[in-house]
Amino acid sequence: MIAFLFNNLAGKIKIGTALGKIDPKYNSIFGDILKGPFPFGHECVAKVIEIGDGVKNIKIGDVVSVPFQISCGCCINCNNGFTSVCETTPVLSMFGFGKHLQFGGAMSDFIKIPFADAMLLKIPNHIDPIHLASLSDNIPDAYRHLKGIETNPNQKVLIVAGQAKSVGIYALMIAKALGVAEIDYVDNSKERLEIAQKLQANNIFESFHQVTGKYDLVIDTSSTSKGLETTLKSVRHFGTISSSGIYIKKTPLSLIEMYAKGVNFKIGLTNSRTDGEIVLRLLEKIEIPFELATTKLESWENAESAFLTETTKVIVKRETIT
Repeated sequence: MIAFLFNNLAGKIKIGTALGKIDPKYNSIFGDILKGPFPFGHECVAKVIEIGDGVKNIKIGDVVSVPFQISCGCCINCNNGFTSVCETTPVLSMFGFGKHLQFGGAMSDFIKIPFADAMLLKIPNHIDPIHLASLSDNIPDAYRHLKGIETNPNQKVLIVAGQAKSVGIYALMIAKALGVAEIDYVDNSKERLEIAQKLQANNIFESFHQVTGKYDLVIDTSSTSKGLETTLKSVRHFGTISSSGIYIKKTPLSLIEMYAKGVNFKIGLTNSRTDGEIVLRLLEKIEIPFELATTKLESWENAESAFLTETTKVIVKRETIT
């Protein structure tokens, strides 16, 4: 059933391309990712049961976060922290998608990790690993928008949430933990709006039209044209828009307006290994309630129905294999 849904999405993208609604660059860059069949699962926490002869820093029994992007840790990009574009591996090498099937997916009994010393992040014993499954992807994707903000937390931040469902919520809780002065949140999901209330966002909006203020930093996780319009409308002069949005459709964006306002616009793949490590270090100092983003915690046996649930963040737990 899951494979059917992804294949159906791939079919819609193909039709959209033929009708001229899909950005033609999409297929040349990402076109093979959703082509089935492919292994499922790219966010996970795992327990190490076997290591290769060359592995020095990882031990059997370690509980680790497995970044979804494959990175060697040695090339010039990895050394600069750009682990999403490792030069040693094919472009977009990752667990859980279809472009490079040899890496497999996290929804397996076992997964093989290349470059284990460079890739894996050991989770300390005193930290509950269950709600750190997204340390593989969505949590560092949220943190990157706020990198360095703790040195100047007296800022006004807006989170424009949407299709990157959990990323906006993770960004909200990280911003709160880092002591950001004012954080507003806009979304059309009742479930996530309730989480935003629990996290005590300063102002919560149910519609893009309700947003009228100006912000130093606007975080975009909407992946919609309307959301992107809201970010540009809401950012201050010489402010920053930082986006996790994946814009498959052709998306109008007024460069002349950005020029006139002096906007700093940041967009791109998350560097999951680099920023995941920073978040793990933060957890040693401050408490971040990542469990609030987990809207469905299910057993391994019920994984398929769980992942088909329309909700913000599904985490599947299984017993350790011996």
